[in-house]
Amino acid sequence: MVDVSNSWSNILNDKVVLITGAGGGIGSAISRTCALQGARVVVSDVNKAAADAVAIEISGNKNGESDRVMSLELDTASEQAIEEGVKKVVEKWGTVHVLVNA
Repeated sequence: MVDVSNSWSNILNDKVVLITGAGGGIGSAISRTCALQGARVVVSDVNKAAADAVAIEISGNKNGESDRVMSLELDTASEQAIEEGVKKVVEKWGTVHVLVNA
């Protein structure tokens, strides 16, 4: 039997979590929750201003960028935009562990 008593408390710690639709209600809540759980959070949305606002709230600084959070303008209807967005994340943090489509 596997002991899972402590495994859930740190499951997102230092994981890179890319959230699409993160400028809206559910996506922004998921972004904040992941950040609180120790994840490196990519706040992405087709509306860059909305993504930036969430990233600023999470990071606590004016530009929203930090070693724990970044924002991206990302239109999930565009394959090219997805490729470019993932490339930026990989350049910064080396990988994407979790993808959430909100």
